[in-house]
Amino acid sequence: MQLTSFLLLTGALGAVAHPSAHAHRRFHRRDDPTDLPHVKAVHHLPIPAESKASLSPSPSPAAPQPDLSAASNRHSNSPAPAAPSGGDGAFVQFCPLGGSASANSKAKRVTYDQIMYVGELGTGNGCPWNSNMMLINANQVDKYKYVQEYKNVANEKYQVRCANKMGADGKLTGQFEVPGQNQLVFDLQPGESKYVASMGNTQVACAFAPGTVPKTSHGQFAGNWLEADFENSSNGGWSGADCSSLVAQAYGMHVPGCRVCEPASDRECSTILEGGIGTNAYTIGMEALDGIGLNLPPGKVFLLVEVGFH
Repeated sequence: MQLTSFLLLTGALGAVAHPSAHAHRRFHRRDDPTDLPHVKAVHHLPIPAESKASLSPSPSPAAPQPDLSAASNRHSNSPAPAAPSGGDGAFVQFCPLGGSASANSKAKRVTYDQIMYVGELGTGNGCPWNSNMMLINANQVDKYKYVQEYKNVANEKYQVRCANKMGADGKLTGQFEVPGQNQLVFDLQPGESKYVASMGNTQVACAFAPGTVPKTSHGQFAGNWLEADFENSSNGGWSGADCSSLVAQAYGMHVPGCRVCEPASDRECSTILEGGIGTNAYTIGMEALDGIGLNLPPGKVFLLVEVGFH
């Protein structure tokens, strides 16, 4: 089946929507304190390993070709360079050109508007795709509103690949290997932590695995995923996060451990053990479920992501 058809099929199953249907009812105010938004992160279905039929009779390329004007080599396929200058803990812009909000920061009013929601892509002021996230130093953390700490708790090196849900081509290709579409890639030695700051209204997926993140036969990165949705403008500024092993499990690939928590609160963490057993996380068979993971009210978010959790 052609890739575009697969992406539409996964959307039809409701597996890519960031806020749940419950969240869209947030304006119907009630006195019930449980009537709070649920924010599902950028969780989406993997491209199936095999297919019996195509949704379209016409052939197409095996992988989408993005508009390379939105991409650059700022984030290469090699480990990312050190965090930007700011050793004194000063704030650093997301992009030398300003890192302002992307012109694409809006919801597309299409059939699957939740699925195809386009948040921040980092392309404001001519900045390259994926400029809305970057590595920062530990002493810069308090200068940014949305930060993830990636800590390697395993005894071997891990690679992490972070990208927007939406690719440079405006399709759901952020976690695919697509020519000219470059992700934020970095390595973690055992016990090492690195920090990623994101702009508001960003929907991000970070795939990680020991050594190098493996790819499926369709060029989608597997391993385990940290999915996060920061200050979703279509959902009242709520945020969400979860661990997801759907891609790896769909292909029978290795599932490393993952745990994401919000240390500042007592909310239940999202956890997947090595092999694919999860709690409050997306594992095989949960593709169509909603509201899984951390649901975070508007405000500053700091997430601790334990890579290789066991």
